Amino acid sequence: MNPSSIRRFVLTLITGYLAIFGIRQIPYEFPNEWGVIIPVLVVVYILTIWLDGVIFKDNTSDNTVVKVVDKKIQKKLKNSKGFGD
Repeated sequence: MNPSSIRRFVLTLITGYLAIFGIRQIPYEFPNEWGVIIPVLVVVYILTIWLDGVIFKDNTSDNTVVKVVDKKIQKKLKNSKGFGD
């Protein structure tokens, strides 16, 4: 695991805990609490990952995608024998 994955995991745990705590502090009794908690956690996760990218500007996932594409292109060039292969 790289440091950005660990950082995202910790931020997600913290914000998820705060979201659940905040929902339970609302003075309203929900008929189905999980029906409220799950969508809130999804939104909190999306916002956390977005803020992580905005604040830390980490491009590690972009670099790995580029490396994989470059390796595929290099393999194609090595296997190429000319016109019409």
